[in-house]
Amino acid sequence: MSSADPTRREETEIAYAKRFRQLWLRAQKELQSPKLKAVAFVEWLLVQQDQLRPRSFRQYRAATTFALEFQLQRLSDRPPPSLPEALKLLKESRGKTVAVAAVAHADGSAAGGRGKPKLPLRTSAAKARALTDEASESILAKAQGLRSRYASDFSAFFKANLLCGLRPIEWHETEIRIEGRALVMIVPNAKRGNGRAHGPKRTLVFGNLSQDHRDNIVNWANRVNALPRKVYQSLLKRIEEVMRAITRLLFRKNRPTPYTTRHVFSGRLKAFYLGNARTEEEYDLGCAIIAALMGHATDDTADFHYGKKSEKAGKGLPIPRADPAEVARIRPRLAHSRGKLRALEARRSGPGLR
Repeated sequence: MSSADPTRREETEIAYAKRFRQLWLRAQKELQSPKLKAVAFVEWLLVQQDQLRPRSFRQYRAATTFALEFQLQRLSDRPPPSLPEALKLLKESRGKTVAVAAVAHADGSAAGGRGKPKLPLRTSAAKARALTDEASESILAKAQGLRSRYASDFSAFFKANLLCGLRPIEWHETEIRIEGRALVMIVPNAKRGNGRAHGPKRTLVFGNLSQDHRDNIVNWANRVNALPRKVYQSLLKRIEEVMRAITRLLFRKNRPTPYTTRHVFSGRLKAFYLGNARTEEEYDLGCAIIAALMGHATDDTADFHYGKKSEKAGKGLPIPRADPAEVARIRPRLAHSRGKLRALEARRSGPGLR
């Protein structure tokens, strides 16, 4: 499968294609149109905008744009007229809210001036971004009693990723080096192709690791890298299934997922690098270090999208150091924002200003 965007990963394109097919079938059913045209589909999709969370709609639009561009490229000799028109309609929709009175009145949300209908709960809102040490212990204990051939793989992943917070797919091709008493991880940044990473790889340097912690990281890395990538991707799905089975037994809502371990790692970094900051400059540096360790391009990603700093979770777990060269590559959005605020405050408190 090829696309116009050379930076997009194959996994993303596969996910886009799957999402587009789901949306197309849904539109065919709702519109009762087996021979649905691209323009009619896009018009249907735009009507859904007011019923969706912004992030969900952006994903749907991106999947649709990818699929239509792929079809346009595939049929470049004789493209159907509806394809360019549909893509133009999608492009023009950016930044706009599509208000359709018929839809609003159909569910009664706009009648009587009630405003925008109540949006459904985001899928991500039902997932935990924090995990106490007690909850982690309960999960691992439940895994030991689970009758699944993948329970041991789940436990190995869970223990290792609590330590270093990788995106689950990043374990594949992660390199481990032992340098004296330090363990160095060279991690491939999964978001490197779309400008959301500070470089192709990131470095995590752990100092005096306990033998258990070192074994957790090394053994899981060895297990993963003995597998072809597609086999590991399949294993990750089985690990997700094990975690769902466990968390359904332990949690009524906000159930942890494998990605929760990354949120927990981020919270631990924030507690250490930001909680101990004594000046604004130290705080700015802490944000950049966290971004480097998380594989982000800017210093605000972890602040906006990851778990809050927590001193309650991960007690006794090690804090890695970052490569100074990688820290220097971080784009300082938060630092710039704070600088602008400080300048504004200075002007307001200056002579003749109140």
